[in-house]
Amino acid sequence: MNEQQIEKISHIASLIVGDMQDSLTTDERQELNAWLQENGDNYLLYEELMDQEKLGTDLKELNKYDPSRAYERLTQKIFPEQTTGKRVYFKIWWYTAAALLLLVAGGIAYFALNKPAKSIIPQSSIIAQKKAPGTTPDTKKAVLILADGSSIPLNEIANGDIAYQGQVIIHKNQNGQLEYKPSGASVNIAGSNTLRTPRGGEYQVVLEDGTRIWLNSASTLQFPVQFNTNERRVILTGEAYFEVAKAIDPKTNNKKSFIVSVDNMEVQAIGTAFNISAYKEDNRSQTTVVEGLVKVSRHNKFSMLKPGKKLVAADTSFTIEDADVKQETAWKNGEFVFRNTSLKMVMNELARWYDMDVQYAPGVPSLHFSGEVQRESEVTKVLEMLEYTGGVKFTINNRIITVHPGKK
Repeated sequence: MNEQQIEKISHIASLIVGDMQDSLTTDERQELNAWLQENGDNYLLYEELMDQEKLGTDLKELNKYDPSRAYERLTQKIFPEQTTGKRVYFKIWWYTAAALLLLVAGGIAYFALNKPAKSIIPQSSIIAQKKAPGTTPDTKKAVLILADGSSIPLNEIANGDIAYQGQVIIHKNQNGQLEYKPSGASVNIAGSNTLRTPRGGEYQVVLEDGTRIWLNSASTLQFPVQFNTNERRVILTGEAYFEVAKAIDPKTNNKKSFIVSVDNMEVQAIGTAFNISAYKEDNRSQTTVVEGLVKVSRHNKFSMLKPGKKLVAADTSFTIEDADVKQETAWKNGEFVFRNTSLKMVMNELARWYDMDVQYAPGVPSLHFSGEVQRESEVTKVLEMLEYTGGVKFTINNRIITVHPGKK
C-alpha cells in the first residue's frame, strides 16, 4: 500500500460525499461511474455507504472500531488483492483510515439529515416524475445510469416515459419493467446505459432490439442505447436471464449476433434463451441454455451448447454438464431451488437476495442441500428449512448471519 493508493481511497470517499451533496461536476460524475463499473464489489460498497437506513447503526459502530481494523476493512474492499501479507502499514496510516471513514460516514450523515429529500433534477433528456407521496415503493429495485452519467432510481419514480436519448424513448411500464422504444425516426444514437440492481433487488429490461433481460440481485448490465452495428454486445456482472430477439442487418440481410461479455469470456446467442451466473464470490461462472444454441468463447477456445446443457467455468478450466433448468432459472420465477447445492453456494445466494452478510463459526461441516422455497419468504423461514438437516444452526445479528455447526 503506497501513498498513491491512499490518495485514491481519499478521492473516492470525497466523490461519494459529493454525490450525496449533488455537487459533482460532469467529469467527477463520470469518474465515479467509471470506478463503480470496475467491478461489482465497488458498486456493493457504494450501495452500503449510501444506504441511509443502515447509516445510524454504522455510525454507532464506527466508535467501536479499532482504527487498524477499520482501515483493513475499507482497503480490502477497494484493493482486495493487495491486503494480504504484512500488516505493518496499518500503524502508519491508521489515522488516515479513521479520517476517511469519518469523511464518508460523517459526510453522508450530515447531508442525509440536513438536506431535503433528493429528487430527480429535470434535464433535457430526463422527464421522470417522482412517485406521489404515500405511494408504495416498488419491490423491484434498480438504478439506471444514462449515457451522460445521470442516475435514475427506478423504484422511486412513477410509471410512464422517464427519459429520451436521441430518438429512443425509455419507458417504465406498469409491471415495473424498463423498455427502450425506438420513436421511428432514422437518427441513430451512440452511447451506453447501465442498469444496476442492489442486493435484494431485481429488474427487467427490454432493449431497443426487443431482447428481454431479467437482471438478478447485485448485478450490473451495460448496453448500448441503440444497436447501430451488425453486432449486438452487452456487458454483464452478476446474473441475468436472456431472451434474445432475432435481428437482421438491413444492409447485408444477415442476422445480427448477440454477445454477452462476462467473466473473461463471451457468450454468443443464436436465437436463444439462456441464463448466465457469474458472481465473483461464487468463484465460477455458469451459462445454461434453455432454448436455441449458445457459443461460449473463453481463452481462445469455444464450445457450442444445446438446450439442457450448461458450461461451468472456473479459473482456466471449464466443463460441460447436464443442466437442471428449473434450478438454474428459479430466481427468475421467484423461487430458490437447491439440488445438492453446497452450503457456501446456498448462503451466497441468500446473502445477495436478503442483503445480509454471512460468517462461519469454527467447525461448520461441508454440507449440501436440496429443497424449494419462495423468494418472498422471510429469511428466518428459509434458514429454519436448512436447519432441519441437523447439520447447522443459524443466528442473525446486525444483518449478519452466522453459521454454526449443528448438534451432533
